[in-house]
Amino acid sequence: MAMSMKKIGAIAVGGAMVASALATGAFAAEKVGDVDAFAADVVVDGEANVDIVVGSNAAALDVVSAANMAAKIGSLMFKEGTVEDGSAEITVSAAAESDEVKDVYTDATVSLVKKALVITAADDDYTSAVTGILALADGTGVATELFGITTAGAAADLEDLQTLAFVSDADPSGWDFNSASADFEAAEVLVATINSDLATLGTAGADIEILEDEVIYASLAFEEDKYGALGTDYAALFPGMRIPLLGEEKVIVKLDTDDDLVLVGDEAYDGVIKQGESYDLGNGYTVEVNNVLMSGTNYKVDVSILKDGKVVASKFDTVKKQATQLKLVYKDVGVVVNDAWTDVGENYGFAELVIADNVVEMELGEEFIPDYEAYTVDYIAGTGLTLSDKATATGTIVGVALKYVGEDVDKISKDKTFTIADYAKLDLDEDSGKMAAKFLMDESKDVTVNIGEKVSVLNAEIKLDDIAAEAKEAVVMTAPIAVLDSEASLDDADKALILVGGPVVNALTAELADAGLIAIDNESPATLAVAAGAANGNDVLVVAGGDRAATQDAADALIAML
Repeated sequence: MAMSMKKIGAIAVGGAMVASALATGAFAAEKVGDVDAFAADVVVDGEANVDIVVGSNAAALDVVSAANMAAKIGSLMFKEGTVEDGSAEITVSAAAESDEVKDVYTDATVSLVKKALVITAADDDYTSAVTGILALADGTGVATELFGITTAGAAADLEDLQTLAFVSDADPSGWDFNSASADFEAAEVLVATINSDLATLGTAGADIEILEDEVIYASLAFEEDKYGALGTDYAALFPGMRIPLLGEEKVIVKLDTDDDLVLVGDEAYDGVIKQGESYDLGNGYTVEVNNVLMSGTNYKVDVSILKDGKVVASKFDTVKKQATQLKLVYKDVGVVVNDAWTDVGENYGFAELVIADNVVEMELGEEFIPDYEAYTVDYIAGTGLTLSDKATATGTIVGVALKYVGEDVDKISKDKTFTIADYAKLDLDEDSGKMAAKFLMDESKDVTVNIGEKVSVLNAEIKLDDIAAEAKEAVVMTAPIAVLDSEASLDDADKALILVGGPVVNALTAELADAGLIAIDNESPATLAVAAGAANGNDVLVVAGGDRAATQDAADALIAML
């Protein structure tokens, strides 16, 4: 029975999810060679040290046995206390729909205008014309500008799209840099206009258009439990604040007013580092607080970023809480120092800081992703929520936005789904002459999480040391996945091999038998046989028996040893 690689991979990954359910008990197998030593080395420094090879003509039981071995090895890699460094890739999926305009051609409000604005957010409080954004800025005039839109004839509140990201604590360390004396939240918002090519959307024969500059993704900061109806509801952005960006929680590292950039990254560390101590980010990067000195009534902090032990960036500058921060960025590593102090005897200094990795630049007024330019959202009293290509505020910078700058999409009379920033969608659904409009999401994101690190993505908060126990199905295991004997070689192996199946079904096992390195035939019991150095200097363990049941027994015996 030939088995495809796709099937083998699916079984192996599936097996990793049920590793704890593998059969236990006493399994007997004949051991040939130093099987115990081989078993002790299947995982080295938290990484799999073996490849598993299944015969191209293997029975289904052999494939299942290989999957179970991969699962067991994977479980060893996640035992508490055995892995202190490393990362895992997490896949998070989410799907949702907003409310809809049931028919833009006949809706009592939308059908009467040429341009209708539609809006959705992470929570419907943010979109409300009473409590939310539409009470302040609905895009229908120059005094109620919404992300550059001023000529909409009407605004339709499509309420919440629950998979849009929301950060419930945008200032987790209480920095409150702008002295607002408040807690902060941040939420994602989508805005688009639906346009008619005739006088109104309700005009007979009208086609729909989606226009350049009039589809916007935004991430806005608010004071806690305030939703945007008043200008004072919004919070000014500052380095160290958290905001969502395309479904992932990010740290604002810098608002660069010289080059008009917004720099954001993933939180790696948030806390206090003592003078002379450091934080290891992995990949050779370290952030060190070299010195904390008193300078008049203020403190000056000396911070360095090191790569492989060598200083690659450093800064020595004044730090004063709620007045002056130190920002240091090197490639994709960023540091924001918010405060500093010394102990009572002034023997040691301390720096309060956040360290970010995977830092990216949003160059304002330029494409951040294809067809979408990056802007700051600048609240200006008497004007509304404007888009700016400057990091310097005219009013108050309260968010960041991505604006569609691609080609107009016109002549829409049938079903059309317009993708927004490769993240969400505006869905136009035609049925029997009616055209419904709504926002939707069906999004999956892969994020890499380091040991001990926390990430927030698509409203799911994940910490790696909880993954193995609580969300195994979301972890892409680094356990070995079975390959076919036709795709493996004894001569080219770069690690030890586990061969599943005897000479009849596994070509590599047959090579060992022909060379006299193992002796397994149709009468053999469940056997675990080591051929030392047979795979390009690496040891080989054959897991086999005289028939498929004996091979399964041998596999179970190996699993029990691991």
